[in-house]
Order: sequence, then C-alpha cells, then structure tokens
Amino acid sequence: MKPYLAFALLICSYSQAHEPYVAPLNYTTTNTQMPIFSGYAEEALNSEYALKDVQFNVIQPNQTVVTVQPQSTLESVTAFDLKLPEKGTYTLHAKTSYPIQYVQHNKQWKILSDVAADKVPALAERDYVIPSDFKGKLPKKIDTVREWSIQSYLSKENTSPVAATPAPIQGSFNIHPNQIIAGQPVQLQLSKAGKPLVQAEVLLRKQGATDQQAQSISVNANGSSTITFPQAGGYLIEVSEKLDPKAVPKNQYYTIISLGVNNSTS
Repeated sequence: MKPYLAFALLICSYSQAHEPYVAPLNYTTTNTQMPIFSGYAEEALNSEYALKDVQFNVIQPNQTVVTVQPQSTLESVTAFDLKLPEKGTYTLHAKTSYPIQYVQHNKQWKILSDVAADKVPALAERDYVIPSDFKGKLPKKIDTVREWSIQSYLSKENTSPVAATPAPIQGSFNIHPNQIIAGQPVQLQLSKAGKPLVQAEVLLRKQGATDQQAQSISVNANGSSTITFPQAGGYLIEVSEKLDPKAVPKNQYYTIISLGVNNSTS
C-alpha cells in the first residue's frame, strides 16, 4: 500500500470515513460487457483512492467463477471490463484488509496511530489515540485486522438467483437485490457462521453521502432488518458487529454491499 494511501486510510478509517466498495456502472443491462468500478471512498460510491493488488471474483449465472485481477493504473479508482456472456445475475465480490493496533486508554480500547500530535486534532475531538497521549511507556498493544468484504450484483436482461459469497458476515434479501423499489420495505437477514447476527450494526448511505450522513438501521432479535430506500439511485449497505470499547479487541469483519434501487412503478 502506498504511503499516502496508508496515511489517509489510517487517519480516516477511525471514523469509518474511507471505505472500499465495488459497483457496476449500471446494475441492469442488455450489454455484452460492463465497466466495474471499485475504490476507497469517503463519499459513498465516489471513489477517491484505487484498490491496489485486489482480486475480484465474479460468480456467473451458471455458477462458474471468473477471477479478475485489474491492471488499472488510475490513482483514484480501480476499473475493469466485465464480460457478460449469458443472461442472468452476476455476483461480484472481493476482500481487502488493514492491520490495526489497539491500546487501553481510560479503561477503553482505542485504535493507536503512530502520528505526531501536530498532525491530528486534540484528544477530545478524536476517537483514537497517539503515543503522546500517554505519559511514559505505552500500554500493551493488541494487533487486529479489519477486513472488508465488498460485493454487488449485475443482471443482464433478466435476474437469476444471487450466489453466496465467502464473506464472514452474510446478508440475504427477501427479494432480488436488482428488483428493489424505492419506498417499498425490504427485509435483510444477517448471519455469521450460519447463525443470526443479532449484535449487528447496519448503516445505509445513498451515493455521495458521508459516514456522518449514514442512516442507522435497527436490527431485530432474529438478526433481520427492514430497510426502506427513500429514493431511486445507488446505495451502500454496511454491516458489521457492534464493538464494545471495554472488551478486548478482536478482528473486525465488515460486509459492504452496493445496490441500484429502482424508481417506483406506481
């Protein structure tokens, strides 16, 4: 990972500002191929930094898997052409990760960033710590990994069943994701290791929305959520487990799904 990107992600990821995604130019098409875009974005679906050295897997309608290693040289976005040889739904997915260190500060576990004090806001204005926040020796560090599973769906001419991806956190819709209509409630069932994910956090962002503008979606006791998309357009759904700042940190898993919501037919 290049230094400028590492620094940007290190600082911004504490507030979940820059996050990865993958999305087609259009979610439904009759074309024989479609450009696919991916990257790290502060504004949902508006890539700012390209994903480097990421392998994409595409599950085709006949359930065969195509692997794509983009050779894009752009700094702002990763892009590649996806061939669409048959009708039906193509499931795109990939994963990327980043190491994160935690230390205890005022009885809470916080991310540690090795940055000088003059490069960051005051402690009261941030949710991470730096070495100069401590007097003397740093407390014990815990190494963790934050892993993002990114996925999307592209349908050619008609829809077909959506394929399951290997993401640790799974989300399944009660209707085909490329047939979601603005203003109509959609059920999203969440699971991890085959069990309902009850302690989940679900965030919804329309294209261009920042993390601060995300809508928090409640999760029921059976691991399901009801989502109503207010308008047609592109959206990101982010699912993760709720973090307890007093619990010993462990690896964190996120599933980020891009969707294209259709206009109401009424």
